[in-house]
Parts: sequence; structure tokens; C-alpha cells
Amino acid sequence: MGDAPMDPAEYGRVIDVDGVAVLRFERRLPYAPHEVWRALVEPDATAAWAFRMELEPRPGGTVRFDAPDTPIVGDVIACDEPRVLEYAWGGHEGHWHVCFMLDADGDGTWLTFDHLAPHPHSPDFAAGWHWHLDRLGELLEGGTPAAVYSDEHFEELQRLYSRGEG
Repeated sequence: MGDAPMDPAEYGRVIDVDGVAVLRFERRLPYAPHEVWRALVEPDATAAWAFRMELEPRPGGTVRFDAPDTPIVGDVIACDEPRVLEYAWGGHEGHWHVCFMLDADGDGTWLTFDHLAPHPHSPDFAAGWHWHLDRLGELLEGGTPAAVYSDEHFEELQRLYSRGEG
């Protein structure tokens, strides 16, 4: 991150999946799928790049987040370690639904992240997920993302997505 220019390939874009608008991010990560998976499911790891999350790793299991104002509880839709993690919850702006898909790619992993609801066209959601995925990358690199809910990078992403540049 830092002063390095942002890679346009890392921007989210809205695509059509079977007639449904989906905000999609695709990232090539130089880590094995099991390493990325741990960062997506272990509570201390999720706390570093997003919110502390605990889940029952099975379809129909429960997912819980320690959000800033109140705990959030949702449902695990799909859990196929280390390939697919999909869950949904009710929260700010209504029903949320996201899916992480991991594919082995040589010595790394191809991460596909889909935000299905709410409002996949929202520039704020695009900026937020972009920021969280950058923080996930920082954690995987061995860094410790700052314990903040916003920073200059997030604000820059908000400006870029609001102008339609992401």
C-alpha cells in the first residue's frame, strides 16, 4: 500500500451473474489456499483486516461479527475448506450476502470475492470491500493493519469509486 500506485486490476467491478448484479473483486495472492483460508476464518485474523468473526464452518452454521456498535449474527450458506466461504446477515442497509472463492494458482491463490447484497452498485461498498481486501493482503504479507475503521487509503478509494474510476 503506502505510496505505491493502486493496481487497476484490483478494483471491484459490477458484473452480471445469471441476471443478478454482483460486485466482484479478483486478486492473485502469493500464498497457498490454506493460508488465505485461515485469514478468512480465524477470529484473530478477521479482527485484523475487518471485524472479529466466529463461524460454525458448515452450511447452516452461524456466523458472528463483533461490529463497532452491536454484534451481528448471520448464516453460513456454503463452507468448503479451503475453496468456498459464503455467508449472509442482516445489518446496516438490510440483507448482506458475500462469497469468497479460492482457487489454487501455482504457488499462490486466486481470490474471487463477490458482494451480492445490498446495493452492489454502491461506490461506498466498493470502496469498503476494496479497503478490507487490501488489509487482508497486508495481514497475509505479515503486516499488522492499523486498528481503524477508516484511513486516508479508504478515503482515497471512496473518491475513486464515487467518480467511477474503480
